[in-house]
Amino acid sequence: MHQSKTIILYNTKQKQIDTLKNSFEFEIVFKHGMRFNKDFMAIYAMPLHDFLTHLCKKKRYNRKIESHLLLGFSINKKVAKACKRNLLRRRIKAIMQGLIDILQDYIFIFVCRKGIMEYDFNALAKHIAYSTKKLVQQKHKAKTTYKK
Repeated sequence: MHQSKTIILYNTKQKQIDTLKNSFEFEIVFKHGMRFNKDFMAIYAMPLHDFLTHLCKKKRYNRKIESHLLLGFSINKKVAKACKRNLLRRRIKAIMQGLIDILQDYIFIFVCRKGIMEYDFNALAKHIAYSTKKLVQQKHKAKTTYKK
């Protein structure tokens, strides 16, 4: 007797991190989001719910967003060559993957400046963790102070 086992794999895990695709998605976060500046990077943040309400106003937009965290990157060609820019994107995605529990349901855009390639992974991770937590705390403070 020979029994054959059939294994069916389902992708039950949702994609946790996705990227912004269109210029008007970036514009929404730039206009309505919060900003945190540091020496070599500016980070824009916005809650996902607010972002989706702004997208509903846009006609002919049919992208389905299933992820819990959206990232956008704006890295100028003056920062480095393409290989180094892609390395920087991969590093930031890896750092944000570690922070996904704290920063769930947010959108972040990273605007990188020229001196960023001098920093190693650990320095970059400390800066991103500090600034993203500051932005999330700032948003929670704004919600609690305006409620009456």
